[in-house]
Amino acid sequence: MDSRVESRDRSDLPVLIDGLIADDYQQGYKEASPWPYVVIDGLINPAVIAAAESEELKPALSLPLRHATRQIKAETPRPSGPSALAILQALCGRRFVAFLEGLTGITGLIPDPAHYWAGLHVFPPGAFQALHRDFRVHPITRLFHRVNVIVYLNSDWRSDYGGDLELWASDASTCARRIPPDAGTSLIFESSWAAVHGIPDPIRCPANRARLSLMSNYYTVAPCPGPKESMFRRPKRPADPWYMGFPSVERRIFSEFREFVRPGVTFQR
Repeated sequence: MDSRVESRDRSDLPVLIDGLIADDYQQGYKEASPWPYVVIDGLINPAVIAAAESEELKPALSLPLRHATRQIKAETPRPSGPSALAILQALCGRRFVAFLEGLTGITGLIPDPAHYWAGLHVFPPGAFQALHRDFRVHPITRLFHRVNVIVYLNSDWRSDYGGDLELWASDASTCARRIPPDAGTSLIFESSWAAVHGIPDPIRCPANRARLSLMSNYYTVAPCPGPKESMFRRPKRPADPWYMGFPSVERRIFSEFREFVRPGVTFQR
């Protein structure tokens, strides 16, 4: 990352690229393996990406880390600087939501301006996130989680730092794609039972760096069609320890309670 990048309000710059047309990406999205997704380079104005990285890196390194069996990471729904906030705002705008509906074929998508479990995600050295399926239901609005958008902010990110997002088959038997978290790369995919993904190996970047990404989630009133994920099993790589495939006792009890309160809905995180 170039520390000379000017950190200032980028509200004078367009955030999304011009001419964003869902039809240009729809076929690739539907035919992607192991499940529908699309990687778009240059979705966000490069100047806004660079400013966001410059503004967020130092505050991000001060965020408290969440330590658990299946992940070590930090996150905040509200980034520190105006550039990252401008990106998240653009991802919640009508123009981009209409693009997502055309791309995925999911109508009635509802963005979450509060960015619950979204916003800025931070992986400093040693951080990781085991293979997982994303949560199914928003714990406050009770809307169903349907689409994820991830925008990476990491300039000059070396391959030996790790941090590729791994996309796995729904049975977690094989890794079909690794996506480097390079600045300006964006990933869009449906949050479904099939969408197993993660950053399972610890980050190896220098102490003054971190893997930074912005995430925006989208919801519908109706649930995603298909099987409901088990609340007693978690996806894991074949090489991972057996216990990585199970939730903690506390999480298991909490999930059972939510299932009792609202049958047919499983709380996943």
